[in-house]
Parts: sequence; structure tokens; C-alpha cells
Amino acid sequence: MLACSLTVQAQSPLGEINIELRGNVVAFTCIAEAGDSNKTVQLGRWPTKQLSLAGNTTQEVPFTLKLTGCPPGAASITFSGIPDTQDNSLLGLNGGSQASNVAVEIRDKDRTRLPLEQASQEVVVDALGNATLQFYANYIATANDPQPGIADADATFMINYN
Repeated sequence: MLACSLTVQAQSPLGEINIELRGNVVAFTCIAEAGDSNKTVQLGRWPTKQLSLAGNTTQEVPFTLKLTGCPPGAASITFSGIPDTQDNSLLGLNGGSQASNVAVEIRDKDRTRLPLEQASQEVVVDALGNATLQFYANYIATANDPQPGIADADATFMINYN
């Protein structure tokens, strides 16, 4: 006859951790206007000679995101997406793209680079809860001698408000 006994015992805690969680529940929700929630920004067709050296860029293409229903205060946008493998502040091309050594640079309203995962400059929300944020996008060479082809990238954005 074989007998087996198993005892499970909890050890005494090493200490206690108190966590205080705080937040706000608000009645406002900022949303993007219908045409801006699924927007396509056409960056155009560019010869590879325009991007022949690392750091070369194409012309900036302006675009806006219009927000409605925002609480009083200010709003900003944080862009997310697959980062470029050579510079993670840039938006990398998606898997279906054929071009190489090229990424998409997103710029803030003053035309300075807006890295992925970093909040844009804030804009004031008007009395009706509306805000319009101005951005620019362009291709940028991430290495010398980029290869031609389709150069698409996908970004999502998060609305921040204060």
C-alpha cells in the first residue's frame, strides 16, 4: 500500500503594501469629428533622389484633427504606431510597403518633430468644447539610397485633455 500526503501552507506576509488609487470621473468625452477618426493623409509621390541621403525629407503635408465634446481647458494628441527600426521617434512603414530606408515624420503645429508616444502641444478648447490641432507629415530618409516602392504607414492617436 502506498500512501501520499500533501500539505499546502501559506507563509506569513513579509509586509503590507498600501496602494492609494485616485482619479476623476468626468461627464465630458473628447472625440474626433467623423471625418478625422479614420483619416488618410496623402504624402504624394517623390523621386528617390529627393531622399538620397539620410535625413533628407519631402515637403510637409498639413493635416488637422478636429475634436468635439471636450471639457474646458486644453487638449493634445499622442500618436502611436509601429516605430521605425532605425529611429523609434519616427513612424515606420507598414508590412505591405515595398520602399525601404524611409519613414514618416510627424510634426507639431510649429513644424518640429513630434516623436511617437509623446503628447503634442496643447491647444485651448473653445467654449463649445471644440479644438483643432494642426500637424504636418512628410517622408524622411533613415539611411542613404532608399529603395522605391509603396511607402504606407499607419498611426493611431489618443486624445489627452487637461
